[in-house]
Amino acid sequence: MLRYDAAWLIEQYADEPLAAPGIPYTLLGESGPYRMLLEDAPYRLTPAVDINPHLPYDETVVRLARYDSGNLWVQPCPYSDGVKSNYAMDGPGELRETLRAQYGRRLPPLDDGRLSNGIGTAIVVFDAANRPYLPRRAPSQSVFPGGYHCTASGEAVWREGILDFDSLFTENICGELEEEVGLTRADLERIRPVAFCREFLRGGKPQFFFAARTALSDVELQWRRRAAIAAQLAQGRQEVLDDVLLDFDPACCTIECVANLALARHCNA
Repeated sequence: MLRYDAAWLIEQYADEPLAAPGIPYTLLGESGPYRMLLEDAPYRLTPAVDINPHLPYDETVVRLARYDSGNLWVQPCPYSDGVKSNYAMDGPGELRETLRAQYGRRLPPLDDGRLSNGIGTAIVVFDAANRPYLPRRAPSQSVFPGGYHCTASGEAVWREGILDFDSLFTENICGELEEEVGLTRADLERIRPVAFCREFLRGGKPQFFFAARTALSDVELQWRRRAAIAAQLAQGRQEVLDDVLLDFDPACCTIECVANLALARHCNA
């Protein structure tokens, strides 16, 4: 369970500097460059909550083991470890209060084995008129259900033997774009990271934020989105609705969406 209340989260981690005013994230780095290094020691989650998820497919994702001045030490980790840790913060017997008793109003260090800290990716695509493309999440989604969201988001999937930023993170978010709203990398005029943060909502879970631009028209975006939704439904799921926020209103948007927009605009993306 997660509590989607930005002001409350900022109070919970009041000793952490904010990535931007009113944004419940703290900044690790900006647009890069970033260097990937393999963490040799294998990771085993230290169980702290009584959750045993039954997932149709347990992907191997990219875990952040250590970070220092643009260097990321990464390793593979099951997605289910995140469900049992970073995604289990605010229900009865879950982690936030336990961690707060130990760390006060600071995020736990990355080496706390009770948190898997899989690296998330998120992107806002801007159109030719500099409007953000913000589709609505399906209400069935386990995180940020039903809110107007980033153009796409998702966990970075582990690729054995691959340790460069573009392959691990940029290609990953491009894959999410294609799956969620039907946009390919060829549809983007440019794409770049704008910030690397730790998220208060999920106990310091790391997140790369990206921004991109496209020259596609509203009609072309709609056609691609509807084709992507049809493909999702054919697989028995739905990630986004055929509904886009035309006039930005932070009250309608997810915490992650508001953060992505603020950080993209800060970098003049």
